[in-house]
Amino acid sequence: MKVILTTDVPKVGNKYDVKKFKDGFARNVLIARGLAILATPKALAQLDGKKKLMKLHKDDELQSFSEIVEKIKNKEIKIKVKCNEKGHLFKAVNSKDVALYIKEELNLDIDENDLEKINIKELGKHNIKIKKGENEASFDINIIAL
Repeated sequence: MKVILTTDVPKVGNKYDVKKFKDGFARNVLIARGLAILATPKALAQLDGKKKLMKLHKDDELQSFSEIVEKIKNKEIKIKVKCNEKGHLFKAVNSKDVALYIKEELNLDIDENDLEKINIKELGKHNIKIKKGENEASFDINIIAL
């Protein structure tokens, strides 16, 4: 039986994959749990439309991201935080904090998942990488005491 997966299913396939499975598995597991729909001609035509729309959306997203990368490349962002006299922060600066500061200082909307995972606990300059697809850039953040 041919089905279209509606979500990513581990060890089975990705969202919108058209796959052929044994009737029992397709009906009793995939379709029953809402993980797939039957691959009828109408459903396949709708799938083509969805794939085209997703591709356009992804292309637009990568284009806007490349514009953001050009604006942020080799910039330095200053973040003011509370710390003790030794220069250790009371609260670590993470990707979410950096994304918020970028939005405030540069008016750029960045997804925190595009930034590398960071957990900064000390004052000073730190290099941060941002990546989505092929586009990649790095910038410095300067953590200074309040």
